Amino acid sequence: MRNPLSKAPFLFLLIPLLIGILLRYFLNVQYLGMASFCVGIAVMLLSYFIPARKQFPWRWLFGAGAACAMMGVGIFTTALRQQFSEFIFPDKAVVYKGIVTDTPQEKAKTTAYRVYLPIEDKQVVCYLQRDSLTNSSLLPGDEFLFYGKIQPFRNMGNPDDFDYVRYMYNQGFAGSVYVQSSSWQATNKVSSSLKFRALRYRQAIMDFYRSLGFDDTEYSILSALTLGYQNDLTDDLKQGFRTTGTVHVLSVSGLHVGIIYLMIASLLGFIRKRAKHYWLKPALIILLLWIYAYITGLPPSVIRASAMLSLFCVSEIFGRKSFSIHTLFIAAFFMLLVNPFSFFDIGFQLSFMSTLSILYLQPKASAMFKIGNKYARNLWQLFTLSLVAQLATFPLCLYYFGTFPVYFFIANLIIVPLVSFIMYAVGGIPVAKLLSVVLPGLSQSFYYLPVKVLQLLVYLMTSLIHFFESLPSALIKDAKISFPDLFLLFATIIGILIFFIYKKPKALTVGLSAVLLLLGTHIYGNIEKKPDTLTVYNNRQSVKIGWNIDDKEYILDSDSLNDSCRYLNLHHTSILILSSGNWRNKQTDKKYMLDNLILTGGNNHSLYSLTQLFSVKNVVLDASLSVYTRLKLSKECQNLNIPCYDVSQSGAFRLIF
Repeated sequence: MRNPLSKAPFLFLLIPLLIGILLRYFLNVQYLGMASFCVGIAVMLLSYFIPARKQFPWRWLFGAGAACAMMGVGIFTTALRQQFSEFIFPDKAVVYKGIVTDTPQEKAKTTAYRVYLPIEDKQVVCYLQRDSLTNSSLLPGDEFLFYGKIQPFRNMGNPDDFDYVRYMYNQGFAGSVYVQSSSWQATNKVSSSLKFRALRYRQAIMDFYRSLGFDDTEYSILSALTLGYQNDLTDDLKQGFRTTGTVHVLSVSGLHVGIIYLMIASLLGFIRKRAKHYWLKPALIILLLWIYAYITGLPPSVIRASAMLSLFCVSEIFGRKSFSIHTLFIAAFFMLLVNPFSFFDIGFQLSFMSTLSILYLQPKASAMFKIGNKYARNLWQLFTLSLVAQLATFPLCLYYFGTFPVYFFIANLIIVPLVSFIMYAVGGIPVAKLLSVVLPGLSQSFYYLPVKVLQLLVYLMTSLIHFFESLPSALIKDAKISFPDLFLLFATIIGILIFFIYKKPKALTVGLSAVLLLLGTHIYGNIEKKPDTLTVYNNRQSVKIGWNIDDKEYILDSDSLNDSCRYLNLHHTSILILSSGNWRNKQTDKKYMLDNLILTGGNNHSLYSLTQLFSVKNVVLDASLSVYTRLKLSKECQNLNIPCYDVSQSGAFRLIF
């Protein structure tokens, strides 16, 4: 029987590498990596000493050894990456030397910088205080000194919240620090790293966009579509793209690199395939693709797409038939070898699945119907491309986000071509720049046409996004699924696809069985009664307290807590919620028994006064209280020997009845 991996040797290496990554990441195995690598190398060497007459039945030995060694490599590289993200900083403020690694993000009162600490070999996030006397305009590659206490990341602790700690850990960041405006100073040194230079070029291009007179919306969309910079996009605009299922166009990825590839190939179309110097065409394409990857800041998605197309061009140079899916496995293998945490990046997973689906399923889907008309055929191919890409990624979207865009088919059919037109129109700007250098007096005239075309295309795109967003039931929400559901959903899709493509009845049986299991678990979950709970959410901006009784949900917020208190008796548990200190200096003959006293909102609470009225078993400090008030009340609880739970420090407070 022929080995199914013989045509994709890098898939054979990718699978054990991934197994090693998962073993180290989730099970934290210590010495298995070295043992697996040594055993694998020993088995590979042993395979060379097998007598010739016995080599055929033992031919699998070398492959088994290679897989075992590669699993050890996965464990080892993951361990190195974990060390990079570990928190090792002292519990006090000290002086650090840092290098800015990305374009800064403006917050309400601070500027957030991603910073590399060369002495500690760690990455942190620095929040530099912003004031009118300090110019905190550091650029990627700038070196500076700062004084502060680096702290580990913390989650809010609310139910079903985004795991921010895990996200930053996977991104390679070890902690964060708040730095006052007087506690940092630039050294006027600039790192010569290739990535930092790339980010500076990207910033220069964005500044050039700004100088052409684009408004904020146009500027933010162009920066996202052409350079992958999304920090200037408004939340409403991002939500519009999510609702229509076209948010992928905002991240520079395979779609954008593919458009750039087609643009370059069209410009070099005069070089015929049978020409003597045809090799110059794929060589120039490779060079220009990596120049584009460079000016976008070398994000992983662009590196992967550029690597795949570069391998395709290399195969053309040597006149060999390219195996596209194999190039995807090669790119994934080397990306995970360099950074094993890439596997846990949502963008990597979505991009890999959509690309795999497009390469494998799209040709089969487009061949289902033979269409003679050229334009109708192109429209059908675009539709099938959108269909297979969404088919491969929507289970992941449900798992991570719990949302599903209803009109994504139609929206992608219109928005994706618009992105292509915008990318082509942006290509007119460098041409205008060259002409303005030759005739500087007419520079405004040269820029007029491409700028107006871009403004028209961006306006058309945003109008269409708002139109699809306004349609009824445009986005299905609260459809989050569990990991077993994700597995069953993929089993359903793969089983049904194998049945339709290869006519395998057993595959249909597997797919339908997965559907039955999926429906059965959800029916049982809906029948099973949820436990009654009360939750004090970790929300610093306002009060949010919710309780679920008999499958009915109730929410108490700052607006509804306008009478300064609320008393609850849930399952014989007495709970008093106070938002002001109106109880101060009140007296009573008999104290009221309270299981939980929740203090919110106002900052004039006094436990010394409250304990004259109530006998309290536990105090909960809401995150809406000021830092000073929480510290004061915590000290009072300590003096009164009353247990105290600080929501802002320990996460959401939750009672399960």
